[in-house]
Amino acid sequence: MKLVPVTHQKGPASVWLCLCLSAFLTGNAMAQEPRVVQPLENFDAAAARDMVPITFWRWTPEQKKNAAAYSELKLVSDAGSKGQTLKVTLKQPLPDGMDFYPLWMLGLEYLPPETEAIRLRVKVLSGQFQINAGSPTAYFATSDVYTKPISITPGDWRTIEISLIHDLQRNYRRPIFSQQSPVIYYTRWIQETMRLQIGASSQGELLVDDIELVTRGHGRPFATFSHGDIRPLGEVDPATRFTFATDDREFALSHEPGNKAVRKPVILGAGTDPRTLWTARQRGTEEMSYFGVKARAPKGANALRITLKMEHESALDLLVADIFALVGERAEFPWDKTTAATSATEAIAPGEFKPFDYCLSPSRTRDVSWGLYHARRAVKKGEWTEMVIPFADFVCAYGSGTLQPRQLQQQPLTAEEVVAVAMLSPWRQRRAETHFSIGKIEFVSLPQEFAEARSYVQVPDISKIRLEKKPGPYGGAASQVHAP
Repeated sequence: MKLVPVTHQKGPASVWLCLCLSAFLTGNAMAQEPRVVQPLENFDAAAARDMVPITFWRWTPEQKKNAAAYSELKLVSDAGSKGQTLKVTLKQPLPDGMDFYPLWMLGLEYLPPETEAIRLRVKVLSGQFQINAGSPTAYFATSDVYTKPISITPGDWRTIEISLIHDLQRNYRRPIFSQQSPVIYYTRWIQETMRLQIGASSQGELLVDDIELVTRGHGRPFATFSHGDIRPLGEVDPATRFTFATDDREFALSHEPGNKAVRKPVILGAGTDPRTLWTARQRGTEEMSYFGVKARAPKGANALRITLKMEHESALDLLVADIFALVGERAEFPWDKTTAATSATEAIAPGEFKPFDYCLSPSRTRDVSWGLYHARRAVKKGEWTEMVIPFADFVCAYGSGTLQPRQLQQQPLTAEEVVAVAMLSPWRQRRAETHFSIGKIEFVSLPQEFAEARSYVQVPDISKIRLEKKPGPYGGAASQVHAP
């Protein structure tokens, strides 16, 4: 196995190789001292940014107009910090309606897989504060997710860590597949820009500086494998490719004249160069529009190998792909139950979108035993990439019927149940279409010790999780507590 550091990491390759190899081979690495994954903000370059008072879209027009009466943000110097720091002054408690309000946008809609926490320096000059972090997650995932709040009282500068994997909280604003989810993941399912947030009851003066992403060695970079470690077992037939929606309304709209779907079906096409077998074009306007290819995994398969190139009209250097394995009972799936009367072979918008082939919404598949497993990868824009994704790196985002335990117990993905492989471009790439050029999608076998390689931190032992439900905004909330 060859382990290679990905592009957003810094440091000698030999250091990363030893660290990653040790983590993978031990299987459950012990916590290490925190290491910086990525600096986010030191406020030295923030002088040109507007230091506007805290506000929120759900406030009344009068509350928004009087935002400056509640808070003030400005850059100051402090003897205990290098350069500029952010000074937050809360003159009175923020308006009712939410427990926490956005304080500072951290500019992230994707997290490197080794990320485990946010680390920052804070100093309370007066009063008391509560802070946390979070944002909405993917539509197929656990709605909006936030970290456990940290309380801060007056004192000198101190460094705090906000965990992005333990003691998370969620709500049920849009639980398409996650209503029964026993776990809350954030780092792998982040959808919108991560926010540093401040409690509505906070009041006084607070200094903030040096915000960073850190890891303690449980999350790991994406691994790559040498060809000698990979045994090909079978290539997926590109002729079986299809599109599907996970929303009933969008599916129905795609079959109306003029194709009125807001989340447009993916446009599938033929290859344009010798390496490309087929193509897909998709805009990541929320995760309701997917493309896939039907497949059954050969016996002994424990990983997927996907060769592709991704392109996007933006300044993004890394492009993200959400990868899915669809599973059915005994590797069977009643595709005919999820189709429409309108033929999906006729282009309703000529030369452009065709209607969705299938609808895999919970309501449409309520009598079907099936499941949806997820993995996430990031690749260099415009470069052909070979991704090898061990089945162990997938987590179950949904299970129904006899396969509901796959979700409720976070059971691992197995070759015996795979019925299709699917992909989509996530929300972060919504401003333009993502162009996928697909070379091959293959099932492969890795040596067992390498087949357990995982990237994002996973919580497979449900016995150590306690999910507490409580009232909250958007129809209820829950917190995930890791029992000792």
